[in-house]
Amino acid sequence: MAGRAPDLAAQRRVILGVHVWWDAVTSRAFFTRSALWISLIVSVSVMAPFQHFSGPAGYLHVVVVAVVGWAVLAAALLPAAVAERRIERAVPRGILILASVIIAATLRPFVNEGVYALLYSGAPDLSGMAARIVSNIVVWVAGLSIIAMTVQSIELTHGSRARLSVAIAALTDGRRRLARFESENRELLGALVSRLRRRREEMLSGMIDFAAVRDYSEEVRTASHELEARSGLDLRVIASVAAERDLPAPRSVLTMLRPTPYLLTGFVFLLGAVPYVHHLSGPWAAAGAILLAAPVTGLADLIIRRLARDASAARRGRVIVGVWIAAGVVMSLITHVFVGPENPTRFVPLISVPLVAVALAACTDAIARASDSAHRLEAVLALVARTLTAKTASARRPLRNAAHVLHGRVQGRCVLLAATADEWELTPDDITTFRRETDAAFDSIVAFIAEVDSAALEGSVQSAHEDLFELVATWRSVVGVESTISNAAANALADPVLSRRVATIVNEGFVNAIKHSVAKEVWVDIDVTGDALLVRTWSTGVLDHAPVVGPQLRGISVLGAGARIYQRDDAVVLEVPVPLSPVRETGPTPIAVPPRRVRWPRRAARPTRVG
Repeated sequence: MAGRAPDLAAQRRVILGVHVWWDAVTSRAFFTRSALWISLIVSVSVMAPFQHFSGPAGYLHVVVVAVVGWAVLAAALLPAAVAERRIERAVPRGILILASVIIAATLRPFVNEGVYALLYSGAPDLSGMAARIVSNIVVWVAGLSIIAMTVQSIELTHGSRARLSVAIAALTDGRRRLARFESENRELLGALVSRLRRRREEMLSGMIDFAAVRDYSEEVRTASHELEARSGLDLRVIASVAAERDLPAPRSVLTMLRPTPYLLTGFVFLLGAVPYVHHLSGPWAAAGAILLAAPVTGLADLIIRRLARDASAARRGRVIVGVWIAAGVVMSLITHVFVGPENPTRFVPLISVPLVAVALAACTDAIARASDSAHRLEAVLALVARTLTAKTASARRPLRNAAHVLHGRVQGRCVLLAATADEWELTPDDITTFRRETDAAFDSIVAFIAEVDSAALEGSVQSAHEDLFELVATWRSVVGVESTISNAAANALADPVLSRRVATIVNEGFVNAIKHSVAKEVWVDIDVTGDALLVRTWSTGVLDHAPVVGPQLRGISVLGAGARIYQRDDAVVLEVPVPLSPVRETGPTPIAVPPRRVRWPRRAARPTRVG
């Protein structure tokens, strides 16, 4: 079993790599402006028609033929580029793109020979067409795929980073609003307690009768209701001072390079070069080229990792470029041995090896940066949301406590004092007792503020049930939230431990929705099925990889057994079952397979609306 683990890991990496490649092919990022200009550079350098090279003066002919041939094929591929934007289904789009590139690569040697014959009235060279066609197919499919993967990774990075950054900015703005809310609450409660003490003393210093006590009780009651209303205030109505945001430092080209997987650069280079060597010098020369070139490229990979270890991004980029230029020189010497001193293609590795290496290094960096950036922002977003939720609930608790104290203890003492004043003449002891008990109530309001502040400094969190509802309110500052909790689920969520677990899942669902969706609406559904709560969050969007990529690669395995994220029609769904407490008796409530998204908000009978 232990021996199978590396095989499974390797198989998973291969499957993931295939999906990354297929996503790039079908991402509408294949025929781009970047691909157009890079293909021109490759056409006039690595893949130029050197068979018509006749000395330094003849190089101009080679370049002209390459440019004209490139222009003809680029124009021929325009319909495919237009179709790439218009075809909705991914599979037909991918098949069209690959077929178009393979056909264009197959025709390219014939187009170049035709251009040469027309421009220079020379005889076309049709020898070795099989090797030239194979080389063209390998180079163009691999090269354009690398460009597409790089472009898509950069776009995914910018897209997910922009969406996550906007969400983080909104929540960070919420923290500033919360800070002002907390500050205003402290001032409000302090001033309110002082005012009620003063008004009490004014009442006690005058004629103490039923009407006077009733008026004071009404003032306390009004203050209690105002505090209760403020405790439920939407923080978005609180003014916030705009924060200064630092612009990200511009990145140099060298910082956009990262070491590629071992032997990948040599493998891609040899795929394109070996057929041509085979055509010129036969199978033994091709085999010799492989045996000599593979160690050179492998050694280059090792040297890069050695020199770039713990280096800055800029130094790492310089190491990558320098080592692969040196490898290009060595590969050119090897080519000189196999093709002869008169063949100009012996200089091709000087350009092609560094070019392939830099393209792959940029692609590797873009893919890694896309993943790293998304993971970092997801973690920050989840933390900011939970922290803001906890702090918001903590900020509301003094208001609710004060409202409860005023409504219960203070107003209750007022009722007793009014009844006593209505029946008998008040004694000094009655007045002293009233003052002492109301002072204790007012002091408890001030003490509770200090208690909450102390708990916040110690990292204590409010009750989890409050956390779930406050979490939904927090996320409403970022996206529109439509949430449904069935009656059975609402009863189950009275368990604080269960509610905290559900809040964690819902928070992850919101982060997931922000990452995968450009939509402004998120749906949450919580219901009981069998002996578990089924928690679903979904939004309109598209997963970046096919469902074959397991949850362990999506970062949701920590949510528990059965957690999964999948594409359903036009929605990305996060679904997590949460086992109920074994002591709770809950009858099974079967849930059907989720219907299409437009019907989901109506599927729960007699729901409890959140927020």
